Amino acid sequence: MINNILKTTWPLFLGLAFLMLGNGLQGTLVSWRANFEGFSSSTTGWIMTAYYLGFLAGSLLTNKLIRQVGHIRVFAALASLASTAVLVQILLIDPIAWIFMRLITGFSFAGVYVVVESWLNARADNDSRGRILSLYMIVSYGGLAGGQLLFKVADPTTFNLFLLSSILLSVALIPLLVTRVAAPLEEESESMSVLELFRTAHTGVVSITLTSIVSGVVLGMGAVYAANAGMSISQTAVFMSVFIAMGAAAQWPVGWISDKFDRRLVIVVLCAISVALIAVLYKIDPQSNAFIVIFGLFGAAALPVYSLSIAHTNDRLRPEQMTSASSTMVLFSGIGAAAGPITVGYLTAAFGNVWFLLYLGAIHVVLGLLVLYFIFQREAVPDDEQVDHQLMASRITPVGLEAVALDAEDSGNDEDNDADKTTEKGM
Repeated sequence: MINNILKTTWPLFLGLAFLMLGNGLQGTLVSWRANFEGFSSSTTGWIMTAYYLGFLAGSLLTNKLIRQVGHIRVFAALASLASTAVLVQILLIDPIAWIFMRLITGFSFAGVYVVVESWLNARADNDSRGRILSLYMIVSYGGLAGGQLLFKVADPTTFNLFLLSSILLSVALIPLLVTRVAAPLEEESESMSVLELFRTAHTGVVSITLTSIVSGVVLGMGAVYAANAGMSISQTAVFMSVFIAMGAAAQWPVGWISDKFDRRLVIVVLCAISVALIAVLYKIDPQSNAFIVIFGLFGAAALPVYSLSIAHTNDRLRPEQMTSASSTMVLFSGIGAAAGPITVGYLTAAFGNVWFLLYLGAIHVVLGLLVLYFIFQREAVPDDEQVDHQLMASRITPVGLEAVALDAEDSGNDEDNDADKTTEKGM
């Protein structure tokens, strides 16, 4: 069945790969170029925060657009808008214009992801949903990491990389618009209230928010930190790429461990490792190869926390609550990701570049202590009641979270059916 699905969805994955290459390149390029143009760190923080604010809005509003004009038109319009926004940044080297363009870019990318995710989710069945979602995350992380490496193929002080990013976004339209995959039907979904979700899974909510701050800081301001630390263009590209690649590589083994133990305890251990690695980075020359390798290890410890947080939240929810809670989880994630760049921008502008590392360390200290406190306040979810861990990128949309929820619900139904069969045999 999985092979049949891939035969009809490969254009979606190919288009997604081009999108992620363009998005990965653009994120690093914009923050680095803003620093080069003389924008202050706080101003650059606002520019990068605008992307996450736009992404949050797009994640929550795109379904309404899809219901009005359909998946294909929405995808084409938003991908074209994202490509255009890159070109406008060439014409207008102005902080206000760049903030507005990054807001549009975030909204556009969120909408495109919603279209792709809903398409894939509609094609998947009970047996293939987990593998399809995992492949989606692998392509997402791979494209995002590859986009960082494209940063060194041309001089970022020119307009060539902006043009390359725009080209990649435009090329992504081709395989998706010519696909024969039928657009899925869009159904209304009810969101779970913020207060209800917090009461049900406060550990997950806090962890989702704080780990999204970390992702927003690194992906939004990492290139600025690298430039101010004296890294070359090539080093900056590798610095960003290694963080993402090693974080992606650690997803599966960390997820496997979390399926065997209390996920909260795994989060605490990862936070402790992250703090220890930050302490080591604080003592190392940022221009050394060792610094880049250790920062990659930091990514391996930090990035999986998001998917663990989602999995733990789903552990606390009833199957019928998981889909309705997805938009609320995206809300917390968007708030965290938006807060990261602007906060660290002001801190580095006021107290120096080293606060990029100190802020990352402080977030993990706070997260680790809070989760440790929650462990003593509430018992762990029994192993037989935990949902299966799924690979997830830190920018997943409500549709992607719904796919996770459906997969978890299917797993729960399968287990119930197996239990019923066992009972019948016993009788």
